[in-house]
Amino acid sequence: MSYIKCNPNWPLDKFLTLLSQDKILKPPGFPEYDASKDWCGPADNPKLAEMIPEKLLGVSVSVAGFRHDLHYATGKRLRPRWCRPQYIWRLLCDQRFRADLMTLVKRSSLNKADRKLAKRFAKMYYWAVRLGGWKHCER
Repeated sequence: MSYIKCNPNWPLDKFLTLLSQDKILKPPGFPEYDASKDWCGPADNPKLAEMIPEKLLGVSVSVAGFRHDLHYATGKRLRPRWCRPQYIWRLLCDQRFRADLMTLVKRSSLNKADRKLAKRFAKMYYWAVRLGGWKHCER
């Protein structure tokens, strides 16, 4: 089977399709997606991970957290050549995380007011990841 290097520019649907077909090249030992697992928050700090939400106003963002974790775990040699530098990779991963959060909120059954509020929470979530995620991204 031929694998494709992870690309943070893929929209959520393309990523999910390739993931379901097991076509994405993953770092050795990286786990498969499990919707029951908490993908939101650092694995090495359970207390902090407990504070970080897996849902925004009831909308699960687990798959966005999984994708972000996968991207952060992807080392330089597994990245597409055009985005190998760690700073560029991390910026693209974080921007994709924000876009995935927005997609999940947009597709939810929330009413208009709650959707607007959830999008504000998603933006705050993005900035928290931008500020605190630097030490978790593979070089």
